[in-house]
Amino acid sequence: MAVIAIVACCDTKYHEIAFTRQRILDSGNEALVVDIATGPDIRFQADITREAVLAAGGYTWEQVHAMQKSDAISAMTESICRMMVKLYTEKKMDGVLGMGGLQNTVVCSAAFRRLPYGFPKMICSTIASGYRYFDTVVGDKDIAIMPSIVDFAGINPINEVTLGNAISALIGMVQYGGHLIDTKEDKYIGTTLMGITNDTVMRAADTLEARGFKTISFHSTGIGGRVMEELIREGVITAVMDLCLHEMTAEYLGNIGYSRGAENRLTAAAEMGIPALICPGGIDFACLAREDFRPDEEERGYVWHNKDLTHTRMHEHEILDITRTIVQRLNKSAGKTEVILPMGGLRTLSRPGEFFHKPETIRKMKEIFETGLKPEITFKAYDLNFDDPAFADICAEEMEKLLS
Repeated sequence: MAVIAIVACCDTKYHEIAFTRQRILDSGNEALVVDIATGPDIRFQADITREAVLAAGGYTWEQVHAMQKSDAISAMTESICRMMVKLYTEKKMDGVLGMGGLQNTVVCSAAFRRLPYGFPKMICSTIASGYRYFDTVVGDKDIAIMPSIVDFAGINPINEVTLGNAISALIGMVQYGGHLIDTKEDKYIGTTLMGITNDTVMRAADTLEARGFKTISFHSTGIGGRVMEELIREGVITAVMDLCLHEMTAEYLGNIGYSRGAENRLTAAAEMGIPALICPGGIDFACLAREDFRPDEEERGYVWHNKDLTHTRMHEHEILDITRTIVQRLNKSAGKTEVILPMGGLRTLSRPGEFFHKPETIRKMKEIFETGLKPEITFKAYDLNFDDPAFADICAEEMEKLLS
């Protein structure tokens, strides 16, 4: 029998709590109701009261009750984060369900992000639909989401279905999933890629896999790089073949565009001193929606990636600025590091006559790498395009040399 925690406000979501609790009991499992209410009237008796939750954060209910609403929510968020970690480490729950609107979703999300990858976690939320930033709901963790469709104000035929599906999915995760990441016996190479660098990175990764190495790939569109950097610091990733640094364009432009969110790329590998093969693939364009267009968009030039997003060219001085940032961050590396540069182009559509062909810019990048990188970092340039199969083979060879 598993224990499934329900994290919700017992002052306003009491109908929904009672419904999901009964579904859990009917499945033969045990429910653990955890109250995160900051309002005055409690309508459902929790197994872990809000007073107990707040005590985990060092607060009393009297203190929080006297606070402004925003401060009270902050205190509850801090407290439930600590309570979730406590319940997990003491093995008092096997899965967790959160529910609610904006406030409850944000509070639950903050707490659930403290739980490890693989631990079953689900949020049924009013804001998990429409024009919302998904980062608000899941951040960089594997939180499953069920849009509630309707608001939480009593049980009705719609939320009976959505809440029923949410808790049923969570019960399934607890019974048949719930396996945490375990790489203690293996060493994994983190690789980065997106559509415009996919074939080369996959060919190199497949070659390494065939030679007995293990890889985990990350999508270089904001969250991918951020998660990889986190897993490097956690010791899950012990080497990187970081060939797609496209996320650095969003950081350079002020955290805008589709690939925003991965700040300070390259720093984790440098800090941890792990073997790193680096290529500035994809730093020659920004992935922008129309609302993100730069004032000089037409001068820059762009191609439509799909009906919503463009690949907008970066100016030469911007590409060179990003190159200098790469140098600056890599020079702090404590481990074996190598930079490789394909002189024929940094992505697809970069061959002679194609839209992203910039040979003079890449020549200037080469000069920056040659003069700026510290002597301990190896730099190699090749008269190849990033998309050439031969360049993929070189990536695999150089990565294997670093690992040896």
